[in-house]
Amino acid sequence: MYSKLSDGQRKILDYNQGTVVVKACPGSGKTYSLAARISRLLREPDLGKKGLAIISFTNIACREIEDKLLTDFSTPIPLSHPHFLGTIDSFINTFIFLPFGHLIMGCSSRPELVGEPHGPWSVKKFDMDYDQYFDKTTFDSNDILTRIAPYQAFHFKWVYNNISGGINGNITNIINSKWALFKKGYANQSDANYIALKVLEKYPIIAENIAKKFANFLIDECQDTNDIHMKIIDIFNSKGNNNIMLIGDRDQSIFEWNEARPELFDAKYDVWDKILLYENRRSSQHICDFIQNLSSFSEIKAVNERVKDSVLIPAISGYKMPKKATKKDITVITTEESHEAFGEILKDFLKECDNNGIIVNKENVAVLYRGTASSRYLGLSSDVHSFETIPWLKNHYHVKGIIKGKHMYEHGGLNKGYKLLEKSYFEALLRPADSRFYCSSQFISDKIAVLGIKNYRREIFRFIDSLPYTKDKTLNVWVKEANAALKSSGININLNIDSKYGDILIDDYFGEDLNSERLHPFYFGTVHSVKGKTFQAVLLLLGKKSVLKNYDTILNSDPKLLNPNDLEELRIVYVALSRPELFLKLVVPDSDVKLWTDKLLRQNNV
Repeated sequence: MYSKLSDGQRKILDYNQGTVVVKACPGSGKTYSLAARISRLLREPDLGKKGLAIISFTNIACREIEDKLLTDFSTPIPLSHPHFLGTIDSFINTFIFLPFGHLIMGCSSRPELVGEPHGPWSVKKFDMDYDQYFDKTTFDSNDILTRIAPYQAFHFKWVYNNISGGINGNITNIINSKWALFKKGYANQSDANYIALKVLEKYPIIAENIAKKFANFLIDECQDTNDIHMKIIDIFNSKGNNNIMLIGDRDQSIFEWNEARPELFDAKYDVWDKILLYENRRSSQHICDFIQNLSSFSEIKAVNERVKDSVLIPAISGYKMPKKATKKDITVITTEESHEAFGEILKDFLKECDNNGIIVNKENVAVLYRGTASSRYLGLSSDVHSFETIPWLKNHYHVKGIIKGKHMYEHGGLNKGYKLLEKSYFEALLRPADSRFYCSSQFISDKIAVLGIKNYRREIFRFIDSLPYTKDKTLNVWVKEANAALKSSGININLNIDSKYGDILIDDYFGEDLNSERLHPFYFGTVHSVKGKTFQAVLLLLGKKSVLKNYDTILNSDPKLLNPNDLEELRIVYVALSRPELFLKLVVPDSDVKLWTDKLLRQNNV
C-alpha cells in the first residue's frame, strides 16, 4: 500500500508522536504523503474514541485529501465521527464559533455567518453608513480593527489614529457598528476566527475539551495561517494535544490580504521536529531550475518519470507597453497596439502547445495574470469592477445578487445561483420598506415554517422563472427586461442600477467568475485562483508594476530588505510559475525582459 512513497514521504508516514513541521516544495506529493499517514493512523488500534482533526485551508485541498484516501489507500470516505476533515474555517465554526460565539458577542441566540463565502453582505442605506463595512473589516488577535478589503472600499482615508493619538472617528464608528451587529448575532468569517480565539482564551475548559477530543491534528497548507490561526493551534498544544503536524510551503503563502504570515510557519519549523520534501513530482527539471531562484529551497529535483526530462525550455517574452510621446522619445504606442503585441505572443504560445501535443482546454492550459490592467489583455472588462465604476446603487446591492445568481443558474451553478437569488429576492422585496433589512438564514427558516416548504419553493421559483435570460445582454438591457417581466408576473420588485456603467455584457462582467468558454478555450484567471492546481502549460502575464511597486524596484533590491508586500509579490509569481508540468512562458514588458532573465536564469541565488 505504501510502496510508492519516497524516502522523504515515508518520514511523514512513519513519524511517531510529537510536534513536527513538513516543509514541501511545489508538486512534492505532500497531499499523497499526508493521506498515507492518515490511513495509517486510522488503522491503529490505540486511537480509541479519539478522532483525527485533518485541516486544510480550501475545500479543493480537502477534496484532494479525500480523493487520495479513497483511491490510493482504500479508506472509506467521508470520514465519520469522531474524525474531522475540512477547512480551518469549518473547524473553527463547528467546534468553537457556532456553539460558543455568543459568549463573546453578547447575542441571545446562535450566531450567524454573513459576507463571503457565506453570502453577500449588502447593507448600505446611505453613503456614509458604517454598517456597509461590516464584511470589509475584522479584529486582529490584539483587538485592533483591521481592513480585509482594499483602501478604495472605504469613503475615508484609512488612518487608525488621529493626530492627537486617539482612534480616528471613522474607525471608532466602524468598531461601534461591528459590536452592535455582533449583538444581533452577525459575524463575517474573519470575525468568527477572532471570536473563536477570544472564546478559547476566556474559557480554557472549552479549549481543553477540544484539544483532548482529537488524538492528532494534521494541518495542511499551513503557510497560510495568520496570527489568530496559529494562536488557536498553540492553545490546543498548551492544553494537552502534543501530536500536531503542520505541512506547507512557505514560498506559496500568497494570502497576506487575509493576514497570512509565513514567518509563523518558519518559526515553528525552527523549533519543532522537521521534515523536508524537495522532490518535485509535477514539473520538468527545466521548470524546477527556472523557479528555484524564487524559492527558499537550495535544490528542487524533478522526479516524475513522465515529464522530468522534457526538452521544452521555459521562456521569457516581452511585449510593448502603451506609451505616450515625450521630448526625449516621440514614439507613441497605443493601448490597441500593446494588446495586439500580447495577442501575437499568446497565439504563438497556443500554437506551441498544439505542436507539442498539449490539447488547449481548461484542464491543460492556463493563462494567468496579476492585476486588473493585465486582465484587460485577455479581453476582460475588469475595469467595471473597480470601486469608482461599479454600477450598483446604495441600498440596491441585491440587484447584483439577482443578476449574478441568474447568470450562475444558467451556467450550471444551480445551487449557488439559487441561494443568491433566494436571498436577493427577499432583500429586493423588503428593503424598500426597511433599508436595514438583511436576509438571514433564520429569516428563511422562519419563512419556510410559516409557508411550508412547497409553497415557499413555489414563491421562489415563480420569481426565478419570471427573470429573462442573461445571455448576450448588457446590464442595462437585462434590468429593463427584468422589470417588465416582474411587473407582468405581478411581483412587486423594481431593479435599479447606475445606467452610466450598465452598457457591459453580463457574460463579460461575470464571465471571469465562471471562466466562460465563450471568452477563451483555455483557463484564465488570477494566480490566486490556481493555487494547488496543475496544468500541462502555463503562460503568466505581468505588467510593469505589481500592486504597489514596480517590479524593477523589487528585483533590484536586497531581498533581506524587502517588506512583506514585496516578498508576497515574488511568491505570487513563484506560485504561478510552479503550476505547469511541461511548458512555461513568462510574458513581461519589453523593458523588463533582462530584469526577469537575470533573476530567474542566473546560476546561483544570492
